[in-house]
Amino acid sequence: MDTRAITDRIREILRPVLDRNGLELVDVTLRTEMGRWILRVTIDHEGGVTVDHCAAVSRDLGVHLDVEDLIPVKYYLEVSSPGLDRPLKEEKDFERFAGRQVLIRTHRSVDGRRKIAGKLEGIEDGVVSVVLEDGAKIRVPVEDISTARLDYDFNARTKR
Repeated sequence: MDTRAITDRIREILRPVLDRNGLELVDVTLRTEMGRWILRVTIDHEGGVTVDHCAAVSRDLGVHLDVEDLIPVKYYLEVSSPGLDRPLKEEKDFERFAGRQVLIRTHRSVDGRRKIAGKLEGIEDGVVSVVLEDGAKIRVPVEDISTARLDYDFNARTKR
């Protein structure tokens, strides 16, 4: 089963559904967890995601998925908000959340680090800038980022 092709098609299906509801797509994943296939759709909204948002997306997407029969196995559909530790996936995310605390993990060492926590300054020419707690600035090329997310627990973690 080509999960990449399936999730790409689901992204296409979701575009008008999300636009109708004023929502943003954060992520779509299809994978097995504890022996069950899970289709997880993560959405966001400027004022926060409500249960009604999740229900509307789940209902609309479910109808499309039933008609197109894209997923050849039994699966569970989950639609949710990104939570406090929202993943940063696209360049626009690094622009939007400038000024917030982030946690970035890299594929390779950048300035001697593979885990970078600090205040996101933004992104320019494909390079993310983060100010570390000690005031030093580190620049991380987007292609070197394996994961990036908002770090809601930054202050608690740095005081331990």
